[in-house]
Amino acid sequence: MIELQNISKIYKNGEIETVALKNINLKINKGEFISIMGPSGSGKSTLMHIIGLLDRPTSGTYILDGQDVSKLKDEELAKLRNKKIGFVFQAFFLLPRKNVLENVILPSIYSDLNPSQKKEKAIECLKESAFPLDFIYHYPNQLSGGMMQRVAIARALMNDPEIILADEPTGNLDTKTGEVVLHTFQKLNIEKGITVVLITHEEYVAEHAEKIIRIRDGELISEEKVKNRKILYHNNENK
Repeated sequence: MIELQNISKIYKNGEIETVALKNINLKINKGEFISIMGPSGSGKSTLMHIIGLLDRPTSGTYILDGQDVSKLKDEELAKLRNKKIGFVFQAFFLLPRKNVLENVILPSIYSDLNPSQKKEKAIECLKESAFPLDFIYHYPNQLSGGMMQRVAIARALMNDPEIILADEPTGNLDTKTGEVVLHTFQKLNIEKGITVVLITHEEYVAEHAEKIIRIRDGELISEEKVKNRKILYHNNENK
């Protein structure tokens, strides 16, 4: 589904060049759950931004679902991103003046759904993210960190993405609440076949994925299957 070929990213500030990524070659299959792990400044967030079509590589080729997206125009990238990819960030990025339901509905602003259908779909997405429905008319400042992250997950699901990119999604959460979020990602991956790419600097969090991609100083240094994967979701939970 995702294939990066010799991807490099260089940021320029006057005559100063900063190499964020160096010749990254990576394949992610449809339905995989992988984590990209590295210390602060390793380039993992830059890699996520390129995978998520939020940034362009300086050089190299990015194939998404068989399409070379490296040369697409900004408007084409935005449409593809809105259709295929859902984002979950450490800082939540919920709009403070909109309630939970309005925040979740937001990505569907250009969809063909009518207001009633959008509301119904948003509630289904909130159920998928394990959000308590008694709070759907609350505002972000009335929610805990864990609840805000579940709203962010529901928002990411609103347009039925094939890929979820999660950048340090447990970074602002305690361990127990973080496990609720990781359980949700495993459930979405197993039940719905959504490809999940999780960015983290924590080994414990990375071990909830099937595979760990390690990056350091902008280079991909290893790719390994998780031997003792931490499984939080089981197929028989809903039976």
